[in-house]
Amino acid sequence: MNRAISMGAMWMGVMWMGAMWVGLSGCGPKNVPPQTRTYTEMPSPLAPRPFQLPAVVAGELSNGIQIAVVENHEVPLVYVRLVSENGAWTDPADRPGLASATVDMLNEGAAGKTADQISRELRALASELTSGSGLDGATVNLKTLKENLTPSLDLMAQVTLQPDFPEAEWSIIRANRIQTLKAVPQDPRQIARRAWSRMMYGEAYAGNLTTIDSYEAMTRAEMQTWYADHFVAEDLTFLVGGDITLEEIQPLLEARFGEAFQATGGETTAAVTPDAAPVDAGTIYLVDKPGATQSLIRMGQFVGERTAEDATALELANMAIGGQFTSRINLNLREDKGWTYGASSWISYNYLPGVWNVYTSVQTPYTADAITEMWGELEGALGETPLTQGELAAARGDVLGSWPVRFENPGYLLDRTVDVQRYALPKDWLSSYPDRIRAVSLADARAALQANINPEALVVLVIGDVDVVRPALEGLGWPIVEMNPDGTPVAPND
Repeated sequence: MNRAISMGAMWMGVMWMGAMWVGLSGCGPKNVPPQTRTYTEMPSPLAPRPFQLPAVVAGELSNGIQIAVVENHEVPLVYVRLVSENGAWTDPADRPGLASATVDMLNEGAAGKTADQISRELRALASELTSGSGLDGATVNLKTLKENLTPSLDLMAQVTLQPDFPEAEWSIIRANRIQTLKAVPQDPRQIARRAWSRMMYGEAYAGNLTTIDSYEAMTRAEMQTWYADHFVAEDLTFLVGGDITLEEIQPLLEARFGEAFQATGGETTAAVTPDAAPVDAGTIYLVDKPGATQSLIRMGQFVGERTAEDATALELANMAIGGQFTSRINLNLREDKGWTYGASSWISYNYLPGVWNVYTSVQTPYTADAITEMWGELEGALGETPLTQGELAAARGDVLGSWPVRFENPGYLLDRTVDVQRYALPKDWLSSYPDRIRAVSLADARAALQANINPEALVVLVIGDVDVVRPALEGLGWPIVEMNPDGTPVAPND
């Protein structure tokens, strides 16, 4: 064994010496001294290669449920997604979390089978079956080998059509959810997520945060009622992707779901949305995290809708400001100052007004300085150092270069198809996206930034050690309001 190791080491040494000799003897043109060689300029980028968006083929079940199929025959996998338009926006005011808990319980027991039995049958088929709910909708997701599609669909039908909502499983899930809420004050990211939602949306559905009281009072009967009221044909769509065609999947879905989820004649209506943040712009909201070595900073403001004329220009402007690694904010705080591992910005859209967000965690002593730097980057982009053609080109290249790769997974197109349907976007919203990106000029990007972003109107949330960071924050001259981890103001006597 030792001899073999020695021989291997000797051979690696010979290879390394050979490589050194090649390097010393030169790799370029023969007999040309290095100091006399000439180098040409970097070649220009090649012309954009055409990319054809995968086609979506539409069908319909006999009960009116729509089907959308995206074919991808590279691997023998099939994705089947049942999408509901009903999510957290349907939660009663006194039962936040009801939609999420109900959908989460679907595969915890169905058709007389326990959660363990369902799990074992799925493993035997090498299939995955999950369910979940968000703000604006819910999904039941199946991923399976094509050869196991039929028995996997049988399981999906049982879970979706015959949920038992077993009390024993709900007691476990309820305990887990309550424990998660109890742990929120220890996790700055969860504090930021919940406090930001309450601050920005108040009593609107996105601000209706889950509570321990709600989970403790939630019953199996309430879940059954929510399921019966919201899993109805007019609110459901089947999205199918992968190694499958509409002609293959439609009869399989019809046999299992064609007589289910009968239409009620109702109509899905999104919750009423707020016109403005219930908190004051130009204010720092501070949540105490004693002993924190880092401060989490989140700042932002409402912007226009995603269908606004300047929405695409704002998207590219955001990329330059904070939406990519080479953005101004990230290069400033991470590369120049070394205060953070990263800073980013993005625009979130749903039924609610669009929100421009900036997020970072910095070393505690630099909390106020980081806010000053981010604020300064915005002021500069709006004033003395406007966006450049190079920044716009980098942002455009990032978006267009990654666009085709996103569709390698059929699930991405299925998700975007949900967006188009759910938010009533134009039918060519996806196919026209690259052209909209290419059409943005530097003047467009600068104008979009000017029209939508106002440093003076930002809402700023800081989660950090109040005793350490507050004196420096007061030096910024903005009003400071101390908040609880749930986004409500701290009472004067606390």
